[in-house]
Amino acid sequence: MRRLFMADASGLSRSTLRWGEHTGRWRRVACQVYGEGPESPTPLDLARAKLLASGEVARDDIAGLLLGLDSVVFRDRPRRRYLPPPQRLVVIEGIRCGSGIQTLIDLAAILDDLRWEQALESALRNGLVTVDELLEALPALGRARVPGTARIRRVLQRRRPGEPPTESVLETMMVQLGREVPEVEWFERQYVVNDEDGLFIARLDLSRPDVGAFVELDGEQHKDQPVYDAIRQTNVVAATGWLPGRFTWTEVTRFPTVTKRRLATLFRRARVRR
Repeated sequence: MRRLFMADASGLSRSTLRWGEHTGRWRRVACQVYGEGPESPTPLDLARAKLLASGEVARDDIAGLLLGLDSVVFRDRPRRRYLPPPQRLVVIEGIRCGSGIQTLIDLAAILDDLRWEQALESALRNGLVTVDELLEALPALGRARVPGTARIRRVLQRRRPGEPPTESVLETMMVQLGREVPEVEWFERQYVVNDEDGLFIARLDLSRPDVGAFVELDGEQHKDQPVYDAIRQTNVVAATGWLPGRFTWTEVTRFPTVTKRRLATLFRRARVRR
């Protein structure tokens, strides 16, 4: 996301600003707002520039993108007319923005269950909110009939108590697919494998120790996604005897039905081996 800045807050003179535009170091995005780089402003740049210039609060999709939440896509939406309480406001890149919990509450009204869960897991992963904070907020949200409250409650009920957050959106999507496979239903997250002497071998993103199966994810070089490690997989199999399954970004995101069939087969075979 390109950096935006206000001309009057930058300390740059008008001639310097014009020189920067001429050389492509930055580009004017809106009145008194500039963006680094020569590229034409995107719709998101224009929306952020408007917020930066006006001092208004970023909500919904823009807030989710500023906070770095997974599966949030910018759409131009009607502006919310009420402000969140001061304790639910943060400032990101000079823009006032709903906090992690406030943004998740807002997004629950506009995202479906799957995408909201993906946003939730990234917020938990980055320390923007806790499950307990959301659970504590539910009664007040219900009394106020805040849109999306039922979705928040429904998604939280699917999480097993004490589960750590996933470590990538690919992992979240695999958890969601596994939930739909009767042979799988749930995964143990971040399970640590040690050898017979207690020495660390690996930490598995998704596994089922009770079944004897684990999943290795390959992000195929997508940003911030898991990197497949064949040596690690071999070491885990040697130490545990469990059956591995490798699944790529393409398989999980583009061919979910085939992926669920492969998961079912993997877990059936693992149970037979036990």
